[in-house]
Amino acid sequence: MKLIILDRDGVINKELKWVENPDEFEFIDGAIEAIANFKKAGCITAIATNQSHIDRGRFTVADLDAIHDKMLKELRANGGDIDKIVYCPSFDNNDPRRKPNPGMLLELLAHFNVEPNEAVFIGDYERDMQAGYDAGCRLILVENKHGEGEYHNMPDHLKEKTTFVKSLLEASEVIENWD
Repeated sequence: MKLIILDRDGVINKELKWVENPDEFEFIDGAIEAIANFKKAGCITAIATNQSHIDRGRFTVADLDAIHDKMLKELRANGGDIDKIVYCPSFDNNDPRRKPNPGMLLELLAHFNVEPNEAVFIGDYERDMQAGYDAGCRLILVENKHGEGEYHNMPDHLKEKTTFVKSLLEASEVIENWD
């Protein structure tokens, strides 16, 4: 894979109702190692995350930047990195960049000049898989707080294209074995 696109909340960090400041950001076990594995494998790694809390007034772009600065500092100290972070601040589901719409993923594919079949999108909700499907990426669903229910309740067209794993670390191992 040339490009690994990650959702953030529930994939990289523990999902809270809202992560509003750096102190609330906590990596999921194995996430740092997984992202370091992507870097070691020579993959471009990016994040595409819905952050509607900005438009809802719960926190600011500066708050989001501070959260990401903390995340990047810890990743870089442990051999990982994120090449680009894109986010959608809108809570309007008609916004083409807000997942389940594929806008942010298409933006990343164009930015890195990568074909969709050379990219994988890793998320933890059906909306992530729908965005990745519509962008033409390979799909990995990481188990979320709902257990396997998210996967089992997805429409068949998404399930057929989705690899289900327990963690981002497991996803990194799956990708390592893809042709």
